[in-house]
Amino acid sequence: MSDGEPIVVEGLGGLDLPESQPSVYDQPIGLRLLYLDPESGAEHYLVRYPAGLGARRHRHTVAHTIVVLEGEMTVNGRVVGAGTFGHFPAGEAMHHSSTSNGSCLFVIIFHGPFDVEIVED
Repeated sequence: MSDGEPIVVEGLGGLDLPESQPSVYDQPIGLRLLYLDPESGAEHYLVRYPAGLGARRHRHTVAHTIVVLEGEMTVNGRVVGAGTFGHFPAGEAMHHSSTSNGSCLFVIIFHGPFDVEIVED
């Protein structure tokens, strides 16, 4: 991850994803750090949401981008599937979770250091 060498991770769908329990979710998710930029603090993760995941509305200080690789995801009330790209501006309240149909796998790129704030309705 240094000296300008590219970072290539093959077989994303088969990678082991350790469990994590962020405060936004009602159950553990699979989460694996793919890249951390030492200069900007940008963080890239591979994430698997289990089927029927409950999530709270939240916001992040930095913008972030999601690319759905497998399954379906609900994004601000809209169901999207594999091959979907979504970009979320910094500071905007949002909601994303899996659907009840099954798990979903996606890459999420935070354009700076990760933080999260729950947004009360």
